Amino acid sequence: MRKKITLFLCLFFLACSKDETRLECEFSEQVCFALDQLNLNKKIWIDSNITSYSMNIQFSCYCLAWEPYSVVVQEDVLDSVSGNEEWGYEGRPMTINALFEIIENKIIENPFLFEVNYNSKYGYPEESYFDMDEMIADEEIGYYITNFQPL
Repeated sequence: MRKKITLFLCLFFLACSKDETRLECEFSEQVCFALDQLNLNKKIWIDSNITSYSMNIQFSCYCLAWEPYSVVVQEDVLDSVSGNEEWGYEGRPMTINALFEIIENKIIENPFLFEVNYNSKYGYPEESYFDMDEMIADEEIGYYITNFQPL
């Protein structure tokens, strides 16, 4: 019985201390939850200490380039990009850190509809989709990372 009471008190105090240290969120509950998830997964990504990797990144939008880009990142800097050469690379291929920033900014804009799925091992965003306004067509965008490999 004594162990149960001790366990209960420990859990109670942990729960209380967690609430006290949590920062107030100035956005809707849905946006705050999404930002919490983003920050949790961003910490997993940062803690993995992966600064060099290869991946495919694909965009889903009303844009010209549909095929994934093959990207190599060395020390958190784009080192090489291939794929969709005929459409160019301006504003497209990016590092995972840059994608985290884009996703955070999209979430803060309080989109009409959005979904972000993170990699369970490394925390990077594997799939993200944003429909920013219900009444506007053709402004939806998705970001998809596949074939991720630490180097």
